[in-house]
Parts: sequence; structure tokens; C-alpha cells
Amino acid sequence: MQFLAPAALAGLAALSLPVIIHLLNKLRVREVRWAAMRFLQAAAKKNQRRVKMQDLLLLILRCLVLALIVFAFARPTFEKIEKSAAVAGDALTVMVLLDQSASMGASDGVETRFAAARTATLGFLEELPSGSAAGLLLVNDSYTSPVSRPSRDLSLVRRSVELAKLTDRGTDFQPALRAAVESLRNLSGRREIHLFTDNQLVGWRALEAVREFLKTAPDIKVIVTAPASAPSAGASTGNLAITNLKLDTAIPVAGQPIRVLAEITNYGDAPADGVRLTLSVDDDAPSADAVVGQLAAGGTRYVPLLVRLPGTGFHTLTAALPPDRLAFDNHRSLALEIAPARDVLVVESRRGPAPWQGTGHFLATALAPVDEEAASRHYLHVTRTTAADVDASKLSGYAVVFLAGADPLLPAAVTALAEFVREGGGLVVMPGDATPADLFAETPWPDLLPAVISAPPATEAALALEGGPFNNPLLTLWNDSASGNLAAVRFAKAFSLEPIKSPDASVVLRLADSRPVILERTVGKGRVVLFAAPPIPSWTNLPLHPAFVPLVHRLYAATARSTSLKLNLAPGDTFQAPVPIEQLNHDVYLRGPGEGAKIVAVGRTELVGTQAMLRVRNTADAGRYTVYVGQNERPDLYFAVQSPADESDLKTAEADVLTATKTAEAAAASPSVASAKEGKEGAATAPLLTARQLWTIALIAAAFLSCTELLLALRSSRSR
Repeated sequence: MQFLAPAALAGLAALSLPVIIHLLNKLRVREVRWAAMRFLQAAAKKNQRRVKMQDLLLLILRCLVLALIVFAFARPTFEKIEKSAAVAGDALTVMVLLDQSASMGASDGVETRFAAARTATLGFLEELPSGSAAGLLLVNDSYTSPVSRPSRDLSLVRRSVELAKLTDRGTDFQPALRAAVESLRNLSGRREIHLFTDNQLVGWRALEAVREFLKTAPDIKVIVTAPASAPSAGASTGNLAITNLKLDTAIPVAGQPIRVLAEITNYGDAPADGVRLTLSVDDDAPSADAVVGQLAAGGTRYVPLLVRLPGTGFHTLTAALPPDRLAFDNHRSLALEIAPARDVLVVESRRGPAPWQGTGHFLATALAPVDEEAASRHYLHVTRTTAADVDASKLSGYAVVFLAGADPLLPAAVTALAEFVREGGGLVVMPGDATPADLFAETPWPDLLPAVISAPPATEAALALEGGPFNNPLLTLWNDSASGNLAAVRFAKAFSLEPIKSPDASVVLRLADSRPVILERTVGKGRVVLFAAPPIPSWTNLPLHPAFVPLVHRLYAATARSTSLKLNLAPGDTFQAPVPIEQLNHDVYLRGPGEGAKIVAVGRTELVGTQAMLRVRNTADAGRYTVYVGQNERPDLYFAVQSPADESDLKTAEADVLTATKTAEAAAASPSVASAKEGKEGAATAPLLTARQLWTIALIAAAFLSCTELLLALRSSRSR
């Protein structure tokens, strides 16, 4: 015997209540002596045994009533053979899979594909022969199991189908099909899997693996049922989607213009033209817009938009297109954090007292390209020093440390610098005239640098950089011709850099002769970038090139010590963030996407190690989420959930993707169901779960015993 709700068995503890009440009533007896009492003692002794038996019987009945009620709530089940079905051969064991991925939200007329699939599923369940059993899995890029094993309680399955909701998750049929096969594998009799879906092509990305797995259960039939309004196999229906939203500004600053790129993809068969794209900040009305020019069928384009963020802290950006047949991809949100002013350390060598005589002069000017008066208000506070003056105890206060052609650091500073990087700091190394190459062979440099450094080779002519397109985020800006190019950059000389063999190290940029000139490496929580030359004109004209300032800012953004928060999630992911220890055990409230979304409690902050953390698991819908901790009226955090881009591609798979695909109209006339009705299959029915009969019987028995106990109690009270 099994229980569908075993947690309800904890209610058996209530059996102690009648016993306790029974014992307390005995303790409450008071002895009162009066003159005629001795005449009743003989009669009382005769009735004492009968009264005790009645009390004991009442106690047992009351305990049984409570036990049966708890038993019914626990929903007892057992496995048995239905002999009538075995003889008639008309029962069917099925696992029903209902696709609830985002593409099912496409409207193909008066209803969405999901609504059509749900209607088809309910119709299929109604047509199942008597004695059949069904389970239910809801399919997306994973699956959920409302009814994980076949059950003859078909009303439970139908109710679960009615309660199923569309999600913004992707599509992958493989996990659910594997789970369905395993649920049926050890059962006997006629077994089938029915998948109700739009048969989206991207859901079959693991088609060959699915086919191979199904060969392990050849007697289990898999039938794919598409809604009647779904497109024909291989067809691509019209849909304009926002498939990506990203920042194109190296360092987003409050109050300054921020460039945002929205990727627009036309999944239709006809060109799109003149479509308005808007961008909103937080809860405000759209503050930027653009018109998407002609976009060919199947084409993709990045559309730039400029916005200003009102202050530091957490913000969200939401791009939106006009409504069309698929709603979820008409908007996309991006969460980001605007950091306050940060400190940067530039370590240089100096040939004289003037600032311009330092090897870090061009670098410091590019980091904060403002005059001295405005430098204190700039979002990057640049400190320039020499190697001998580096204070090892203060390194942790900087976001990034630049070694710009500096002299060798003191041993204590090198040790502190290595720890600074491992704890999340950024380090940019630009060796120069004052830097001997063999210096970096000493510990701990080999554990920090992405390459082995050798002396610059002799060159007769300045070398150019390799051409694009560039894949590294440091350089993708120059894939757009409107942003200029790096073709005019030359290196008169450069250190030889031999990349180390490590998955954490990579080449960012090479010279025209294929020698690496910029490399990067992840070390602990931090990042290290290595240049082949210092930022001075005698080595390279890069400091004089217009691309130098944006390159330096991108370099800072790529290496700066930043928050570890993952602010942009996939549907279903768990959002977690540290909070001050003072907010431990505070309630956490959440407002999800949508105009009418309400603020709801989703849990409490908890202690993880020594850090107070909040966790949010309710992330099924794509869009913008607002988090409140405690009784704060202002939001504490924002984060965003983004659906997978390929879910917008509504192309469907071939009709015979698993050799047995049919439309919803044919579902009710399934050959397997029809043959079951005609009794053509004589196999014995599998052992199946039967839940309704037991809990119903338990409730009926509890009601009967309650009436019996009431009558017996009345009779007992009169006889006394």
C-alpha cells in the first residue's frame, strides 16, 4: 500500500486527544458523602463493569473515527489487477505529455496553441476506454509531474490538465519523453505516450538521442498530436521578436547617456518594415524609441537606443515591440546595477616631475578624460603612483590596478597584488622599458599572467593589428564601421607573449603576423589582462588613436571588481542575493512581470554560512521582477527573466518526426483507443494505481462510526 499524500499521516498524532480527555474526566471525579449513599453502593457495583465497557468502547470508536479521517486525507493507494479489464482487453495505459513552452502561446486564430492542445488533451482523456489509466507530465525545457505515474483516477488527471498554465520557458522534449518511458517501462499491457504539442522544431534538438532511447522500449508507442490550427510541417509563421537586449556602453553611469542594443529577428516569411521599438527604464513610460527599417525574412538586426538612468543602484531596461501573434517575445527586460564612483590605481615609471612624463599619463587621461576641476566628480577616481610608493595594505580599496610600464614592485606589494586579484580585483599588466622580461618568471607572476613574457624581438617596420570581425567583448565595438576601426594602430615594438595552456587564459587580439598582443586570464575571482607594450607613443600609436579611450573603458569594465549577482536569469532559475545581516529572517516580497502584478510574500531571508541571503524561486514568467525585504516601501533589488531566443522560431518538425504524428481531430479516433474498444488486444492489464476507492471508503466508514459513537453515547448517558 502507498499514500499519495503521506504528510497527512502526521495527523495520527491527534489520536492522543480522546485518550487524554478520557483520562482527564476520570481525574475530575469528586467524592461527596451523604446520608443515603450506602443504599446505592450495591447498585453502583453492579453497573460499574458495564459503564467501564461502554467508556472503553466509546474511546475506541472515537480513535477509529480520527484514524479513518487521517487515512482518507493521506489518499491510500494499492496495486491490483482489474480482472474485468484483463478479460475484455479494452484498457489502455498512457502517459500524457502537454507542451506548456512559450511557443505554445502563439495565436493561430481565436485561441492559442496551448488552449487548443489543452482542449485536445481533455478530449483524448474523455475518450479513453473504461479501466484505462493515465499520467500527466507538463513539458517545457524540462518537465513537471502533476501525475507522475499512470492512475485510474482520470478526474485527477483532467483536473491537472485544466489547471496547467502556459510558461515562458523553452522547449526540449527529450527529458519528458525519457521520464514517461521510465514510468511505463515496468508495467505490462498496452502502453502509449501521447505528446500534445505544436511540434516546434527546436524542441527536437536531441532527436537522434530520443530515437535511440525509444529503441530500448519498442513496445511503448509514442504519438505526437499537434493542435488542428498548428502550421504544417516545416512551415515558418510570421513573428517579429526581440531576441537579445544588451548594453553597448563599457561603463554605465548614472545621468549619462547609455547605449543599448536590441536584437530584432524576423522569423516570418515576409519582410518587416516601419516597426516601432521602445525602451523603458524601470516603471517609467518609454524614454527612447526607434523605427526598425526593412528587415528581410529570417534577418536579424541590432537597433541602438540611448537612455539615461536616474541614479546608482539596481535598474531594469525593457524593450517592447507592438503586439503580434506571439506575445512573450514582444518585450524583453535587462537588469543591471549602476555602481557608485570607483577608485583606480595606475602604477608608472617617471622620467621627470611633470605628469606628462609618467608612462601612465595617456592611460590615466583616458580613464578620466576631464579637467582637474571635474576629476573629483568623475565616476572613476584615478590615483597615479610609482612602484616604490605602492601601499600594499590599501590595494583592496581599488577596483582595478594598472601596471603601466612601471618599475618592479616591492615583494610585499607583489604578494598583496596576487591576493587582490584572487579576491576579485582586476589587474592590467603593460610591461615597458623599465620592466625586465625575466621579472615575470618569478613567483607569483606565472600563476597570474596568461602568457610567458620574453624580450621584444628586433623589427624593421611597425606592425599592424589583425583585421576583424572580433569576437571578444573588448573589441566587438569595432565590428560596427560607424564606431571606427583599428586599422591605423601600429606597434613599433612589443614583448613576445607565449600563451599558457589553460582553459582560463585566451588571446584577445593579435598582430598582423599572428603574434598575441593582448591576452586575458581568470584567476580566482578576478581577471588579469596582459598587453605586449606600455601605453606610450614610442612603443605604439594606440594612445593617440581615437579608439584608445573606449578601449580603456572597456578594459576597466572587463576587469573591475564587480558584484557577483546574476541579475538576468532563464525562466525557472532561482534568484539569490546577499543582504545585510540586520535583515536576517525578514520577510521577502516579490512583484512579478505584468501591469496588474501584485506584491506577494515569497519567503524569508536565511543564513547561509555567515551571510544573510534571500532566494526567489517563483521565476516562471519572463520580464521584470521587483524584490522588497521587510517593510521597505522602496524596492531593494530588481532582476529580470529572459526567455531563450530560439523559442521565437515557430518552425515545426516533419510530421513523421517519430513516425506517428497526427492532428488533434484524429486523437479521439486513435487506432490504439479504437482497437481497445473493439477488444482486439487481449494482453493483461498492468498493475495500476487506484486511489479514489480507498479514500472514499475511509470517509464513509468514518461517518458510519461517528453515527454509531453518537447513538452509543446517548444510550450510555441515559442508562447512567
